[in-house]
Amino acid sequence: MTKYDWDLSKIYKNNEEIEVDKQKINEYLQIYSKEVENKDIEKVLTIAQKASKMISKLYAYSMMKKDENAKNQDSVKLSLEIEALSAKVNNVFSSLEPMIIGLDDETINKFLNTTDKKDYAQVVTRILRKKQHILSKQEEEILSVTEDIANDSENNYYMLSYADMQFGKLKNGKELSHANYINFQQDKDTELRKESFELMHDTYGKYINTFSSNYYSHVKAKEKIAKLRKFTSNRNEELFADNIDEQVYDSLIDAVTDYIPDLSKYIDYKKKKLGLEEISNYDLYVELSDKNQKKYSYEQGKTLVKEALKPLGKDYSDILANGLESNWIDVYPKDGKKSGGYSFGTYDTDPYILLNYTDNISSVFTLAHELGHSMHSYYSRKNNPYYQSNYTIFVAEVASTTNELLLFNYLKDTLKDEDEKQSIILYNLEQYRTTVFRQTMFAEFEKIVHSKVANDEALTADMLDEIYFNLNKKYYPTVSHSDGIAREWARIPHFYSDYYVYKYATGFVCASVLSQNILNADAEPIDYLNFLKDGNKNYPIEQLKMAGVDISKKETVAKALDAFVKTVNELK
Repeated sequence: MTKYDWDLSKIYKNNEEIEVDKQKINEYLQIYSKEVENKDIEKVLTIAQKASKMISKLYAYSMMKKDENAKNQDSVKLSLEIEALSAKVNNVFSSLEPMIIGLDDETINKFLNTTDKKDYAQVVTRILRKKQHILSKQEEEILSVTEDIANDSENNYYMLSYADMQFGKLKNGKELSHANYINFQQDKDTELRKESFELMHDTYGKYINTFSSNYYSHVKAKEKIAKLRKFTSNRNEELFADNIDEQVYDSLIDAVTDYIPDLSKYIDYKKKKLGLEEISNYDLYVELSDKNQKKYSYEQGKTLVKEALKPLGKDYSDILANGLESNWIDVYPKDGKKSGGYSFGTYDTDPYILLNYTDNISSVFTLAHELGHSMHSYYSRKNNPYYQSNYTIFVAEVASTTNELLLFNYLKDTLKDEDEKQSIILYNLEQYRTTVFRQTMFAEFEKIVHSKVANDEALTADMLDEIYFNLNKKYYPTVSHSDGIAREWARIPHFYSDYYVYKYATGFVCASVLSQNILNADAEPIDYLNFLKDGNKNYPIEQLKMAGVDISKKETVAKALDAFVKTVNELK
């Protein structure tokens, strides 16, 4: 092991330690089942915590061992065994919510009034919050059939889109696929971009009636389930989990809509730089300049990130520096190693990072991004008991994107080479376009579609195409839209994870405002650290308010997009 490898031996030193924990989990599950029968809340939550912490540690270790080398069959075998054990644990734990909900008020109140474990009390109160939406046992059994249908539609989508569909070859002889499509869309060759765009969406067009029927069935099932569970809509149900007011969703769309003229200004800049008389959908992803070719070694990348994140304060900087030298990170590509990058770990481990660092500026940004996740996890776990240590998806991308934006601003202020500076400015603007504007357009599509289905409107392929095409005209009024863009909705897998995409936009907006506040001294680093330390003690909106961001206000989105406008005006 070198300083560029993660040290997983800090989790398990040998197979004997793994086997001991596997056996302990089975023992914990037996005890858990008995305590559920006895309906002793504190004992149930205590044994559930022990089992959950242990299976999480086993799962993280086994997945990371497999990801560092998928050719190691022992690691693959272990990961499959732990996946099966994890499924068993989850199945046994499924009795927790029904047990809590089935208890009488006297038992619940006695527990809440006598326990000294605030995290246990929070588990109970958050389960009870769902009580009005839980049906009788018989009704739940019937409803589970409908839920299976809704889940089947997602599986059907993936099988059709990723297993059965073949896109064919381009004129250059290369096979078009989901994996290489973006590469063709970024190519400087206009005809290649157009051809790949048309081939992709013409192929979806051949199956569009199947995709529309499948998606309509999914939305219809989700809306019916929501109504049966006494929610006003599927959106109401999905936002309920994080205690998000639906006004936050609508405010995002309204605020982003106000900045469409500024997005158009950026698109017009693209058109001019590309030398086009009119710009089409297949021109939006093309690189405007040669990528920043400057090499950044990993050691140089670390230095840049540490310097960029100094505004977060000494405590953050010291922990970060220690992590960078403590084998948190598996740095370089290797034979059999998983591609991409991620942050992973559990309550009882370091917040590990998998990278595939390749000495370019993109790798530096990935390092900053994943360190944002790992530092969030570090603070959350170190400052909370287990049940309050896992932050929500709603805030998950805030810390990582804040790091990226701090790095962007640092580089913009310190780079001497104008081409390098222009390259990172364009990178930043594409983040705004694809993460704020595009994801908000997706969010508006979901809102329209679900609303129509909730009002008992049947949706055909032509209707879905029309809705999506009109939204593209709204968000990109200066673009010459190809017919194929109407069918793009059919290739977006996130639409089967209802009301998920808006979180990408809100996360980026919050990160933009946070980074501005930190750099302009409008907020103290301690406020941001308190946000990182909160885990899930508070709901996301309240957590973000701690850091000085109120995402429920339209003005917050406006402040983030004002930064976009300012950067557009800096283009040369």
